[in-house]
Amino acid sequence: MSPSSTTAQAPPRGAPSSSSTTTTSRSSASASPLTKPYLTLYNALSFTLWATCTVQGLTQLATGTPPPQIFPHVYPLLRLTQSLALLEILHSAAGLVRAPVATTALQVASRILLVWGILAPFQGRIVGATARTQPGDYAFLGCLTAWGVTECIRYGFFVGQVSGLGVPAGWAWLRYNTFYVLYPLGIASECVLVVLALAPAAEVVGPAYGWFLVVVLAVYVPGSYILYTHMIAQRRKALKKKN
Repeated sequence: MSPSSTTAQAPPRGAPSSSSTTTTSRSSASASPLTKPYLTLYNALSFTLWATCTVQGLTQLATGTPPPQIFPHVYPLLRLTQSLALLEILHSAAGLVRAPVATTALQVASRILLVWGILAPFQGRIVGATARTQPGDYAFLGCLTAWGVTECIRYGFFVGQVSGLGVPAGWAWLRYNTFYVLYPLGIASECVLVVLALAPAAEVVGPAYGWFLVVVLAVYVPGSYILYTHMIAQRRKALKKKN
């Protein structure tokens, strides 16, 4: 339920925002003179890391590297990059940004599940086995593409917005329109990886883990639809404010 987060790392409270998620309260933390440079640095670092992951993976794919061999080259940095997003929950809880804690935690947790709960324990089984290409290798590339492009657009947007430099019109258009394609691609790829992990789950992790993944899938599909329609509504509100 994560490829296009619409709320995480919004501007500091008290700053202009194109997001429809707002709050009327302000915290002492958000009033700190360090908030703006910190969030600018965080978003710039996240943009750089996601751009590196995405360019590295897609360049290898374009130059003919077999899909199973792309995973071991990209995954370590991808794992670090996505884990950094855990800070966004703290940012929300501390009042540094306008994003609701529950929504931010849900979106970050779904990615963490994929990165640490699927890709880490099942690498070599459903993804990244160098002997042959598996469906999981293509699903990983789908996640990398959807996540990477989405996050480069999102963090780049927030760098311009939080820093006060402004966001180019073309970049804003990408921010509010690319999720129509990238979100379904990401969700489909994530679901494929979870489904592929069901069979080896009991052997690799334990019997209960397989049932946990079944529950995840049961929540994923309706949850993704709800979040997708929510993002469409947010887009309409944001564009209405711009106009």
